[in-house]
Amino acid sequence: MKIKAFLSALLLITASFAAYAQDDATLSAQERLKRMREAGTLPDNVVTSFGRPTVDSREAPWRSIGRVNIGGRAHCSGSLVAERIVLTAAHCLYSKAQGDMVVPSIVHFVAGYHSGEYIAHSKVASYIVSPGFDGKLPASNLTLPYDWALLTLEEPIGKEVGFLPFPDNVTVDDKGNAHTILESPIITVAGYPGDRAHLLSLEENCRIQAHGARGHVIMSDCISIQGDSGGPILQKKGDAWHIFAIQTANTRLQNKVVSMGVTVLAFWPTYLQLMQTQQ
Repeated sequence: MKIKAFLSALLLITASFAAYAQDDATLSAQERLKRMREAGTLPDNVVTSFGRPTVDSREAPWRSIGRVNIGGRAHCSGSLVAERIVLTAAHCLYSKAQGDMVVPSIVHFVAGYHSGEYIAHSKVASYIVSPGFDGKLPASNLTLPYDWALLTLEEPIGKEVGFLPFPDNVTVDDKGNAHTILESPIITVAGYPGDRAHLLSLEENCRIQAHGARGHVIMSDCISIQGDSGGPILQKKGDAWHIFAIQTANTRLQNKVVSMGVTVLAFWPTYLQLMQTQQ
């Protein structure tokens, strides 16, 4: 099946795990899973994050990743990519109840978050989303390339905790289009999924299956669920990690779970312009 068919068939999984975000962090994965199923809220075919290993989010480079908290009611994942800039997904900032994007003043970023504690925190002063993003539209091949957001923090907490770099081979042509060379199809994703919202976990050694929209969108065999959105899709070069993309959506395709991501190519020119304004 061609990539256009993959993307045009994409639908967001709507199962929500938010009710379990406040569970006791000491419960084992098996105990959490049993509790959900006994409550009748987790069908057997719903994907969970319980098979994913957790990491110490207080250590580098994981402390550069954190939670994007929206109004105390919802969260996504995000990453520091500069001293004051956090990368996440645009749909995280869209309020279905209001039918509009949320105001920056209710958005907070906590870096190195772990079981209610964190290394650094800042309110969001402003944010940029793609002009092509429309929160009223479902995920599709027409909307996926625009599902990214760059948050400008009030405080330069990246000075303290560090930030994750992008690939070192990204270039921009005369027309303003970004290009990069993918050195490997192997990726690792990180996030704070709703079923373990207080722990940073990894989906390791996934593989990019296809790409579309001029390389702005990728499909992989990673498993991501609600709460992972905006979390980094990472690659390792030598001993160092860099962000290649962010998680945005997932679906089932031919009885398999696949995930979608927006690559650095989609927002690179905007990121460069934003960096210039902060010099």
